[in-house]
Amino acid sequence: MRKAGLCILLLVTTSIGCFPAISSYSAENTITIASWNIYNLGTTTNVEKRAEVIRHFDIVALQEVEKIEGLDTLLSRVEEITGTDWKYVASPLIGDGNAAEYYAFVYRTDRVAYVEESSGVYPEPMPDDFSREPFFATFRAGEFDFTLITVHITWGLLPSLRTAECRRLQSVWGYVQNLDPEEDDLILLGDFNRDRPTHSAFDQLCQMGITPVLTETGTRTTFGRIVTGGSWYDHIWVDLQHTGAELTDQVGAGTPLENSSGRGCPASIEEASDHCPVWAVFSTISDDDPSCL
Repeated sequence: MRKAGLCILLLVTTSIGCFPAISSYSAENTITIASWNIYNLGTTTNVEKRAEVIRHFDIVALQEVEKIEGLDTLLSRVEEITGTDWKYVASPLIGDGNAAEYYAFVYRTDRVAYVEESSGVYPEPMPDDFSREPFFATFRAGEFDFTLITVHITWGLLPSLRTAECRRLQSVWGYVQNLDPEEDDLILLGDFNRDRPTHSAFDQLCQMGITPVLTETGTRTTFGRIVTGGSWYDHIWVDLQHTGAELTDQVGAGTPLENSSGRGCPASIEEASDHCPVWAVFSTISDDDPSCL
């Protein structure tokens, strides 16, 4: 069985633009939260390589799950590798036509627990605000409870469409926050299809004090099948005012054991997906939400 909290990257030590530095924390009593565009996970997908990647994490937000049967097969293999039970919380089928997919949060039950009846799909104020509406759910690990919001921003033919969806994420954050005003530990993660966290598409989030955890210049989270050298489409965002005490400086792209720079995707992952996972380690020792003080 994999040891809890086994991570070796120390990437975020400086600030860029409006993004403050993130301080170091002990690696003990932690969980590793990840996001991964898993690339068309269907009923006939070979799950071996994907399972080898997921085993490194405690909870993963997945995008591009095409069939729930494929998710069942994947987690069965992850359970065999890790020797522990895994579960998932999945969205309804979201989107139309070829853009339709399921979101899913997959997690180790010995490290993470789902808060029952906490999941939901963001109700768009206007039709087609999102090609695929964001999905959210709340979990607990140790003393740390947190709500994950996962997104897969439209690819679209026009970059302006992607930017427009990213700018609407401010409203998504506010909606989820208002569902439980005492739960301040929100984590927004997924495939944003906008390169680098300093892109103007994220100005509204930045103005709210929402901060990307990966800020290493030159980071790439795709394998460059369209853009030479890859793009930086995958991100994790938090509000450091509320989650800064739990967030450590152990973050990265790839897996904790394979990548030491965050700037490139390990070649082994390309056999499973056209995206790298992005991940961050959080302390589970305490929770600073008002309800937990």
